[in-house]
Amino acid sequence: MKQSQPKYCIGQMIHHKLYDYYGVVLGVDPEFQLSEEWYEKMARSRPPKNQPWYHVKVHGEDSLRYVAERHLELDRNVFN
Repeated sequence: MKQSQPKYCIGQMIHHKLYDYYGVVLGVDPEFQLSEEWYEKMARSRPPKNQPWYHVKVHGEDSLRYVAERHLELDRNVFN
């Protein structure tokens, strides 16, 4: 399967469409880089591994998330 180019880059503000949180992109992996165990436990919607995944700092929290590109969109509130 062919890898796709990342839509978002480090520093961009994003919104998670499924879990409705906002954050900032801290890193980009061109494809899934964590363990198979993590994927089986955490990636319940089974997003594609051959597409970009993002390291996201959640707004207002100290947590980091690893998110598949298909669950993200630009934070439109930044531009209002």
